[in-house]
Amino acid sequence: MKDERIETDERIQTTRNRIAAITSQIWYWLLLISLCYRTLILKQHLREFWDIFAILLIGSTISFLAHARKGLFDHAFKSRFLIMSIVLIITLLALHLLKGQIHSVGDVGGFLIAILLGLAPVVGIAYFLNRRWKRKEGIEDEK
Repeated sequence: MKDERIETDERIQTTRNRIAAITSQIWYWLLLISLCYRTLILKQHLREFWDIFAILLIGSTISFLAHARKGLFDHAFKSRFLIMSIVLIITLLALHLLKGQIHSVGDVGGFLIAILLGLAPVVGIAYFLNRRWKRKEGIEDEK
């Protein structure tokens, strides 16, 4: 009886969830730093570490879809997504500049158009999943 109560205690479960969230964030950032290190310092091509990149991409996609499906993007979604998008664009642009892949203003324009075309489906999917969750929960009426 005593062991059963300990396992179902909400405080313990909350602590476990908090630890899982922190370790997940640490894992994500360390993997991202590892990819940047391999690209910038070691000058490796994506073919040499595609498996690590695929793990990061799959993990990020699953996390994104899970958050969007449960309506968690509704809380400060616009400002947080805008800030993260700007940071992503600046970081990728700086990485391409450091690698010497951008030589003119036209290259920068092409890069920005490609990034915006890549982010458009992400925003659309998040918006669709968030609205679907709201309708399912009765928060928002169908229009």
